[in-house]
Amino acid sequence: MTLALKADLAQILAEVFLEPGADLREDLGQLLDSGPGPSLEDPLGRMARNALEPTAQSVEYTRLFLHAKDTDAIHLFESVQARGHHMAPMVIAPLQAIYDAADIHLQEDLGIPPDHLGLEFACLSYLLGQVIEGGLAERPRFVELAQRLLREHLRPLASAVAGQLPQVSAHPYYQAASDLASALLPETEKALAEL
Repeated sequence: MTLALKADLAQILAEVFLEPGADLREDLGQLLDSGPGPSLEDPLGRMARNALEPTAQSVEYTRLFLHAKDTDAIHLFESVQARGHHMAPMVIAPLQAIYDAADIHLQEDLGIPPDHLGLEFACLSYLLGQVIEGGLAERPRFVELAQRLLREHLRPLASAVAGQLPQVSAHPYYQAASDLASALLPETEKALAEL
C-alpha cells in the first residue's frame, strides 16, 4: 500500500471523527477498490457495509462523543484522555509545536481545540502529503514530524478511544473506524521508517 493511500485513509478518519453527518460511503467504496491491503481491508469494508445515513450517523456520533445518555461520553480530545481536562498545556504545547513546524494554522473560528482526534488525523494526512509531494530537501523534516505526531499523540489517543468504544456499544461503523485507525497507525509508522 502506498503512502498516498495512507494519507487518504487518514483524511477519511479525520472526516469520520470531525464531521458527524459526513456521507463518506462513496469515498469508502473507492478506497476499498484501491487495494488497501489485508490489515486495512477488513475494517474499511466493515465501515462501508455499516455506513449510516447522515442523520442517523449524526445521532450516533452525538451519543458516543458528545452527549451520552446512559454512559460516559468518549472524549475525542487528547488532553481529556491524557490529563482529564481540556487544553492541558503539557499536551497542547508539543502538539502545537508540530503544527507550527509544519506551518499548519487552524482556522480561528473553528472552535475545536487542536488536540481533537479528527484534527490530528487531518494533520497526519497533510504531513504524509508533504512527504510525498514536497521537495527532497524537506522530506526528512516532514517524516520526523509525522513520526512524532504518530508516536506522541495519535497512537495514545486512538488507543484510548479504541479501548472505550466497546464499553458503550458503539455502532459497527464507528467501531470499524476505530479498528481502521488502530491498523493504519502502525503501518504508517513502518512505511515512514523505511523511507
